[in-house]
Amino acid sequence: MQKQQNKQTQPSPQTAKVNQQQRNPQPPQPPKQKVFNAEDYAKPPHLTKEEVLEVKQAFDIFDNDGSGSIDPQELREAFEASGIKTYHNKFIYQVLGELDTDNSGGIDFEEFLHLATAKVSDKDTREQIQKVFNLYDWNKEGRITWDELKRVAQDLGEEMTDEEIQHMFKKADLDDDGFVTFDDFYNLMTQKEYGKQ
Repeated sequence: MQKQQNKQTQPSPQTAKVNQQQRNPQPPQPPKQKVFNAEDYAKPPHLTKEEVLEVKQAFDIFDNDGSGSIDPQELREAFEASGIKTYHNKFIYQVLGELDTDNSGGIDFEEFLHLATAKVSDKDTREQIQKVFNLYDWNKEGRITWDELKRVAQDLGEEMTDEEIQHMFKKADLDDDGFVTFDDFYNLMTQKEYGKQ
């Protein structure tokens, strides 16, 4: 009878294991994050894998906690790190509202990528490119000469050989008239073929 009572008080090996786990619970494992693959977002020829990786590096700077989403606090920190003071939460939530297209409460990488690669209108593009062109057009003749391009490269501190400058000039001079006109420059900057707007 004594032996039988001892058997009943001894837990089975399975019960002992369950009891052991209850006394020493394992910490919950964080959910596995999907491994980032730049090729999932690349859309050649407009967006290469390398360009996606560059945008991802920028995204990771904003996404301090590595959650895969830029939350309001991280957005505020990003603005303040850029020197933009955000006195009101309203501003942060307005920006977030415009960028958070899936209403998740944060900006995920796909939304960030869309923002970073969004095309501006043709009108805005022309105006911006005209300003850049004017910086190169030292003589204000409406065209850039090889000498002007070389001078700009030197002023910018670019260590380029004459051959490299010549190659850049030939690439920009799409109609091969010996000058880079605004149309040449615009088409080069927007990757349009000459004569097509």
